[in-house]
Amino acid sequence: MTNTTRTVLVGTDWWTDCDDVVAMRVLLWAERQGFVKLAAVGINACMEHSVASLDAFLTAEGSPGVRLGIDRKADDFGGRPPYQANMLAYPHARGSNDAAEDAVRLYRRCLAEAEERLDMVEIGYPQVLAELLDSEGDDLSPSTGLELVQAKVRKLWMMAGNWEDESCGLENNFARNARSRKAGSEVCKRWPTPITFLGWETASDILTGGTIASPEDPVARALRDHGSPNGRSSWDPMLVLLACVGDEEAAGYKVVKGRAFVDAVTGANSFIPDPQGPHGYVVKTKPDAYYQAAIDRIVESAQR
Repeated sequence: MTNTTRTVLVGTDWWTDCDDVVAMRVLLWAERQGFVKLAAVGINACMEHSVASLDAFLTAEGSPGVRLGIDRKADDFGGRPPYQANMLAYPHARGSNDAAEDAVRLYRRCLAEAEERLDMVEIGYPQVLAELLDSEGDDLSPSTGLELVQAKVRKLWMMAGNWEDESCGLENNFARNARSRKAGSEVCKRWPTPITFLGWETASDILTGGTIASPEDPVARALRDHGSPNGRSSWDPMLVLLACVGDEEAAGYKVVKGRAFVDAVTGANSFIPDPQGPHGYVVKTKPDAYYQAAIDRIVESAQR
C-alpha cells in the first residue's frame, strides 16, 4: 500500500451482481487500515432498494453515515436482485432512494470540497462520470465538471472493458445499454486525468468470497442470494484492491499504456498502444491464486 492516505470517491452499480458487495467490504477494510479515506459512494444503477440496501450493508460493516448519491434515471438496467431486499433486514437509517443526493451533484460537492486531489474508483456504469464532465457551474462551485475533474482528480481507476483483443472487446459496464455505451465513449474521449482499466478478462476466472465461515455474514448472504455461495468472479474487488494499493506494479500487475476507445453505438472497446498514452489496462504478473488469496484474506478478516 502507499504510505499516504488517499481520498477516494467510488461509483458502483449496486445492482443484480454480488461482486460489488465483496468489493465494498475490501474498500471498507482499506479505509479501516488507513490506506484510503472514503469521501462518498455514487450508485449508477437505480432500483427500488438501492440506497436502503447499501446503507444497511455499510451499517452492518461498521461504516454508517457514508454519503450516498444515486442516478435516479438509471432504472433501465433491468433485474431485481434478491440480495438487496434481503439486506433490509439489517438496521439502516435511509429507507428509500429519496434519502440520497443526486449522484452528479454529490460528485461535484466532493470535488469542490476537496483540499487535495483525490482518486475516483468506478466499478459500475460510466454515465455519472460522463454527466459530471458535462455539468455546469452551480452553487457548489462556479467551475464546470470538466474543470473540477482537471483540478481535483489525480486518477480514475475503472473496472470496464475486455482488453484481450485490442481491436475489439465487449464488456457489460460499457456495453449494457445505450446510456452506458454513449457514456463510455465520452469518458474515454474526454476524461482529463490518467485512467487505469481492469478488464473482464483479468478477473473472470478468480472466484472470491466463498471462504467466509459464517452463513449469516452479510457478504456470504449476498453471495448465496446471487447463487454464488462458493464465490463470484472478482472484477470489482480486484479493481478496488488495486485502487487502494494505488500502484499497479505493487499490486501485481503490469500496465499496457495507450489510448482506449468505446464505440458509442455498440459499446465495443478498442485500444491503441502508446507508451505515452493517458490510459492503461492491467495484465496480471502473478498466478490467479495470489489475487484470490489476497482478497479472501481481507474478506475473512473483516467478517461481521
